[in-house]
Amino acid sequence: MTQATTLKRLHHMDNLRALAMLLGVVFHASLAYSPMLHFFWLPADNQAAEAIDVFAWFSHLFRMPLFFLIAGFFAIFLIEKRGLKGFLINRTVRVLLPFILFLPLVLWAIVAGIQWAGEHVNQPSPALYYATHMMTAEMADAQPINTGHLWFLYYLCFFYVLISLLWLLRFFQWKIWHKLMQPWVWIGLLPWLLVPALYLLPAPHPAPETLQPLLWPFLFYGVFFLMGALLFKHQQLIQQLQPWLYGLLLAGLGSHVYFVMQVPEAEGNWLMAASESVTAWYLTLTCLLAGQRWLNQHQKITRYIADASYWIYLVHIPVLFVVQYVFLDINWNLWVEFLLTTLITFGLGLFSYALLVRHTPIGWLLNGKRAKRNQPS
Repeated sequence: MTQATTLKRLHHMDNLRALAMLLGVVFHASLAYSPMLHFFWLPADNQAAEAIDVFAWFSHLFRMPLFFLIAGFFAIFLIEKRGLKGFLINRTVRVLLPFILFLPLVLWAIVAGIQWAGEHVNQPSPALYYATHMMTAEMADAQPINTGHLWFLYYLCFFYVLISLLWLLRFFQWKIWHKLMQPWVWIGLLPWLLVPALYLLPAPHPAPETLQPLLWPFLFYGVFFLMGALLFKHQQLIQQLQPWLYGLLLAGLGSHVYFVMQVPEAEGNWLMAASESVTAWYLTLTCLLAGQRWLNQHQKITRYIADASYWIYLVHIPVLFVVQYVFLDINWNLWVEFLLTTLITFGLGLFSYALLVRHTPIGWLLNGKRAKRNQPS
């Protein structure tokens, strides 16, 4: 495979990355109606449905693994395109700076939303009621700062440093990868590398939101990131896996059925860890193969949404929370509320992107300067 071939624009990867981002909005919107998180989620509604938990944890198992696999893929893409120095500068601007700038703004907006809800919401959720009262107590200042839904940017920074070191060690040129980048390895062996990371975690596994780095995200998401990086050097593997598309989908769904029947489950269960691992790996591969088959096309609207997805994900939590706080006092059908809160959050995200981001320095920070008309991107 020539360098010209590997460095061409891969629209299905762009589109998959955007879908993984936007699915996060749907996932977080659904948690307000999750029976499992009723006492923990700030805008938890008084209505709940077990079907929500089935959907939420289903998407949770492969959405971020898919994102990290694509991030690893594009990491090598950028290193080969810009060199290691250019790669580190690019990732500093696109990932580290947005994390540093947006984290305090997002946390402030969440706190402001809680304060507003405390004054205006008549039927607060248990978590919202606790949060509003805690903010007035002496212990409010003692609450630790976490990374919230921006935790993925935090860990990406670590992964970019590690992959730079591997690049300097010529790790991706080792001959062993030509033997191991085979369909039987990806299907039969790699899912089991994820089991130890999930073994000592509750099921479903939580988001690693603490500022103190945890080991298990490196062992879990790090595998996806590393495999994505190796995949860039062996892109023919995607085509070799295509005949397995529906088999991987069925195996992933079957594993998830077992997971749903057992959850919630305490940590230390090998079968639950294996079920999560198989579902996460096989459904991530399913998305990758389906994306190459059906999403490998360039259209203005999909490109626009792909550009907007980063901004929408960064700011969606405080926006979504306020929208769902309003719905706490509105007793509409659960599914109507879920649909409306999701669409309103998407709509506000797209509107703010068009108005405040796309043609401003914020847009340059997140997506780079847009190519001029008739100039290739």
